[in-house]
Amino acid sequence: MTALPMLAHAQAKTVVTLAYGSEYVFDTNDFAKKWYDDVKAAFEAKYPEAEVKLVPIPGGYTDIINKLSLLYRSPSTAPDVAQLPTPALGQFQSSGWLAPIDDKLATADWWKEFPAAIQSEGRFDGKVFAVSTGENDSQLYYNMDMFKKAGLPVPWQPKSWDDVLTAARAIKAKITGVVPLWLNVGTSSGDNGLLQGTGNLLNGSSDATILDPKTNKWVVDSKGLREVLTFTKTVYNEGLGDTLSDLFSPSAVTIPLTLFQQGKLAIAVGSNYYGGNWTKTISSPYWEDAPKVIGVVAIPTVTGQAPGICTTLGGWDLAVSATSKSPNYAWKLLDVMEQETAQIDAANWAGFVPAAESYTKSADFVNFSPPYNAVAAQVLPYGMLTPAKAEYEVWSHALQQATGNLAQHKDMTVDQAIASIKGYVSNQLGADQVETR
Repeated sequence: MTALPMLAHAQAKTVVTLAYGSEYVFDTNDFAKKWYDDVKAAFEAKYPEAEVKLVPIPGGYTDIINKLSLLYRSPSTAPDVAQLPTPALGQFQSSGWLAPIDDKLATADWWKEFPAAIQSEGRFDGKVFAVSTGENDSQLYYNMDMFKKAGLPVPWQPKSWDDVLTAARAIKAKITGVVPLWLNVGTSSGDNGLLQGTGNLLNGSSDATILDPKTNKWVVDSKGLREVLTFTKTVYNEGLGDTLSDLFSPSAVTIPLTLFQQGKLAIAVGSNYYGGNWTKTISSPYWEDAPKVIGVVAIPTVTGQAPGICTTLGGWDLAVSATSKSPNYAWKLLDVMEQETAQIDAANWAGFVPAAESYTKSADFVNFSPPYNAVAAQVLPYGMLTPAKAEYEVWSHALQQATGNLAQHKDMTVDQAIASIKGYVSNQLGADQVETR
């Protein structure tokens, strides 16, 4: 009997794993599923010899960090590509889990359009280990009807922090039953709360230094910190801020969205995603009339000093695993995720500002949530990043504690708040790791 020829087996496809937050990052779980399904389809259409295995991570911010930490501990489970929050990049890079991608970025057109500050957010020791897939920055939101009722100008163009306090005081004097000024303080929202609250003020202060680049020490007392703490103390001593129950709620960062819609809030230091949350027809709280009621303007620097605009930067980044068995395809997947359509969809569906300058000018982004997206894009180049060091978590927590205590205890002084910051950071990192400027 003649032996039959053996059939050649189809070559197995290269599998690239992609881990991401499935319930926290995007405005709805359906948006997250659609975006990642679209990315998978676009990649597999471009590279038919490869396929994407999605690794969704349910839960909140901490759940995502914890799960990724577990996955990265073994090369067999480490995702080829992962979506990581900006503040945690230092922790993951210092653990040796991320691969440098500078050689790939050298030929990426979109990378050239990132502002210098955003290019640096994933850079450690001169090498880039992660790239932005969407930024959050902050603005001042204000109720135009309340401003008119209080005799304040509309449109509003505050030039200093004193202008903000003046407006809040006028609201308090003229309108009862509303919160004059929302300023996120305390530890309930962690680093995210600082990014959407007093961190913005520090970046607009006389000295925004957190980690001294010359000494590599953490700044625990400076003119800038004292300006931030003085402003915070003034807001809560004068009864201009919100209740402690709201400030210390686990959902504190999103409370202003509802307060504005209920007509209970006049001004807020808030994130760029506010407008999109109000105006997306499937989001909650949907508020079609928001653009007619709530204005938006850049946050001024403390005295109006150059550049006159201040904001934090923080968002989500993409990184390739240091132990990826398919690093070239991992990069190709990352590159697909950074293309214009994907980035604008992510911005609109997750409340981001795209990092690439041309993307921020796209009508698909600007017109998705007018006027809010345009202002968020305007302030993006002025953003300042927090230090890309794991120890930042300690410094950040110290400032959160200090601002929360000032809101709770009217008799607490700025000197005492500074002492608490110095004591906490010194105890955690060592007295030789802190300095006064």
